Amino acid sequence: MNRLETDNLDLLYFDPPETYLTPYVARSYLNSLEFQEKIFGWKPWEKMTILLKDLSDFGNAGARSSPNNAIIVDIAPLNQSFETFSAGERVFTLMNHEPVHVATMDAWNSDDAFWRDVFHGKPFPNNKHPETILYNYLTAPRTNVPRWLLEGSAVFFETWMGGGLGRAQGGYDEMVFRAMVRDDAHFSIRWASNRKVCSSTFKAA
Repeated sequence: MNRLETDNLDLLYFDPPETYLTPYVARSYLNSLEFQEKIFGWKPWEKMTILLKDLSDFGNAGARSSPNNAIIVDIAPLNQSFETFSAGERVFTLMNHEPVHVATMDAWNSDDAFWRDVFHGKPFPNNKHPETILYNYLTAPRTNVPRWLLEGSAVFFETWMGGGLGRAQGGYDEMVFRAMVRDDAHFSIRWASNRKVCSSTFKAA
């Protein structure tokens, strides 16, 4: 493995097969970080670690803020079989989505900062030591919000940063929303926040 390091990023990758991607991944992340800092007023607690890997035949990514700020990216093409949109470009789309998770979970105030200093970081919950759940909550309470809220906010920002096209607003969504308005149908708040998770809650008025 090799690394590309900046003031705000520690990018880990397999060299040489992934080396060609590293300048683009780094630039995409730093552009996204600038936007998150502006919109959220977020100052990252620590440098982001991004791991690139190509160990599967589909693209995906995951993010965390405990015990450190990190994103893991599968660099294969995204699976479009059950999606209602096509990503403009997978790295661009993932870097507009995953850092939002980190920003919303890592965001901190003076109380959080106090406990992070006490515990020398953000303890990760460990089922063998249940008390770590409390330690994690004290240092990073926003990691414990409902999944639909985390994914809904990331999908919203991914769409906003993608020029208004994405899972929060595409041709399918436009058709459904216009039909619901026409038919005077009821909008469930959870459904509107994350259609993919909560579509079953929709009811006609």
